[in-house]
Amino acid sequence: MNGICIKFISNFFSKFVSKLASKFVLLLTAFFIFYIPGSMAECRDAQAFEAANNKALSYFKNATVFKAAVVQKNHHTSGNKEVASYIKSADKHYSIFTLIDADCNAKFRKRSRQWD
Repeated sequence: MNGICIKFISNFFSKFVSKLASKFVLLLTAFFIFYIPGSMAECRDAQAFEAANNKALSYFKNATVFKAAVVQKNHHTSGNKEVASYIKSADKHYSIFTLIDADCNAKFRKRSRQWD
C-alpha cells in the first residue's frame, strides 16, 4: 500500500511540475517578445541631433550651428548617446557635449572652445 501511495504522489508531482514548467517557459517567452523590445526604445540620431543643438543654442543669446552634430559615444547599457554640437556665437566657436536619453531629453555635459 505504501509503495502505491508513493508512486501515485510521485507521478502526480512530476506531471504538476512539468505543467508548471511549460507555463513558466510560455510566460517567459511572452515577456521577452512583448516587454523587452518596448523598453529598449531609443532616440533616433536625427532627433538626438535636434535635441542636442536646441540645448546647446539655449546657452547663448545669438548663436548658430556651424557644423552638423555628431554622436561621440553610444552607451549600450543605458541607451544614452553623447552628442557633440558645434555652435558659433559672435566670433567664438564652441563644442557643446550633451547626453541624450532614450526619450530624447538632453542633459548638458561639457563645453569647450575651438581655435583659441
